[in-house]
Amino acid sequence: MGLRERKKRATRRALQRAAVQLAIERGLEHVTVDDIAAAADVSTRTFFNYFSGKEDALIGDGPPTPGEEARRVFVDGGPTGDLVDDLKVFLLAPIIDDEEALPLLEDLRQRKRLIELEPQLIPRVMATFHAMEQVVAEAVAARLGDAADDLRPQLLSTVAAAAIRFTMKRTTWSGQEGPENIRAMSDEVFDVLRRALAREDR
Repeated sequence: MGLRERKKRATRRALQRAAVQLAIERGLEHVTVDDIAAAADVSTRTFFNYFSGKEDALIGDGPPTPGEEARRVFVDGGPTGDLVDDLKVFLLAPIIDDEEALPLLEDLRQRKRLIELEPQLIPRVMATFHAMEQVVAEAVAARLGDAADDLRPQLLSTVAAAAIRFTMKRTTWSGQEGPENIRAMSDEVFDVLRRALAREDR
């Protein structure tokens, strides 16, 4: 990523963080676009280059979504050849491989706090998770030769995404959010999931 794109991403994230923090402090209805822009030290015009309104900034970009390279490797049958392991790697890619992703975990915690205070935002937040799961479902379908809306890729993407969310919650609770801890927890979570589905523990 070039310097220009890094600056644009930094501005976008600064606006999101400002929006969430102000809404937590003041309440959603008492925060304006002008307030958010000022808190992020940009102009209101710059704000509208990134978001259509304050609700868009509050919801943000949603959960980290695998990129094109991770998708290519997964669809081509990699990196291990085992579907469950490869789903885990695919979903963790935007968290583990992006050095700027881990600091966003604090942003996710703050957004969770905001949603608890402003539950009317829940449908829009859930829509971002659905969008991410559809990206995963399309990749699973491409790998398996299914249609993207078939039951198998839809179910696999939903279950795998839920496993990653559970992984992130567990590492957050333990206060250990480094890449190695996330990998270790995801290995344990997906192993439990695999054994449960195979009924090996019964």
